[in-house]
Amino acid sequence: MSRRTWAALCSSGAELLPLLSSNPVMIFPGDNVFTAASSPTLEQMLTNASYKPWKNYTLSHDEVIPLGESSALIYYRVEATRDDATFRAICSSVWLREGDSAQDWKMVSHQQTLF
Repeated sequence: MSRRTWAALCSSGAELLPLLSSNPVMIFPGDNVFTAASSPTLEQMLTNASYKPWKNYTLSHDEVIPLGESSALIYYRVEATRDDATFRAICSSVWLREGDSAQDWKMVSHQQTLF
């Protein structure tokens, strides 16, 4: 699921939208919290013309912690680049299964902590 997330972010912010729950929360470094009700909303931020896709990424130390039959916490380290800048963070995401297939997992929450 984390690889699908970052692959989407390497394409466009809009590519992430189908992976999100109906009311996701994303917390980024620098006091940036985006939700369906924030200003700007998470969808507005991801679809804004100024969104810059990541050029590439590497995930490591990923682990999945089941939180029941239909939810899980995933945490990992990421190193990603864009505009000749390297981004390094520990990320955690909570996912909820809204159906029976692998495509039915939706991100509920995501947080990035720089290192």
